[in-house]
Amino acid sequence: MELREYLFAPLEGHTLAFAITARERGIFSGEARLKQLAGELELEVTWSAPEGYALEPGSCLFRARGTAPAIIRAEEMLLGVIGKPSGVATAAANFVRQARGRIKVVCGAWKKVAPEIRSELRQAIATGGAGIRITDRPFIYLDKNYVRLLGGVEPAVSRARAYDPERVIAVQTRGEGRPIAGEAEAAVRAGAGIIMVDTGHLEDLATVVTAAQQGGWREKVKLAFAGGVTPAGLEEVIAAGADIVDVGRAIIDAPLLDLSLDVEGISL
Repeated sequence: MELREYLFAPLEGHTLAFAITARERGIFSGEARLKQLAGELELEVTWSAPEGYALEPGSCLFRARGTAPAIIRAEEMLLGVIGKPSGVATAAANFVRQARGRIKVVCGAWKKVAPEIRSELRQAIATGGAGIRITDRPFIYLDKNYVRLLGGVEPAVSRARAYDPERVIAVQTRGEGRPIAGEAEAAVRAGAGIIMVDTGHLEDLATVVTAAQQGGWREKVKLAFAGGVTPAGLEEVIAAGADIVDVGRAIIDAPLLDLSLDVEGISL
């Protein structure tokens, strides 16, 4: 007889109730996957918090009933599909709260995670209130490799505009081959609408902001910044003049939200 079968033999025919609760403040994410797995485990769901539910220590986010073996499997499986997304949603919400509308917070780092969890983390970022793309408008993003392959920012932007003149062209600039301010201005003159200063150096952002103001093209473009942004550094990014901040690891590498699954009672 298998170990769990032996241990739970006295509970055969019984239904156990359990709850998942939060041990810390956060934002719940992963509702769809949680319900899917609960169905696969043949659990009777009695209550489930909605996506984006605000959690405090002790807050319940899920209640269900099932057999003893199903409850053990639930503890092994359910916490794993909501802990990480909830941690990411919480980190995103904290950045958005800190920004207080002074800068648009986005996180494109979901593209760098394994395909198996990509959709869950993308949803978690959105649940936390951050953008999953650099703009909500239709756009074409030209990262450093597009720029390199197409021979520089001007030909890259021109090629993208020829494909669809209505889309916003966003260009990643790193100051390769020329000073970053000149690279940014060249991109704008070619028709770019968003300049991503992706160096992690605030002095590069400040240089581009100054060039934009002095060159008369500041109002024509949105300036984004990325590269190691943390909560402690967000104020400096805002002060330097960015319109958009792309936060990577500080959101996507957020720790699991601390959750607990506990049996509450037994009934026939």
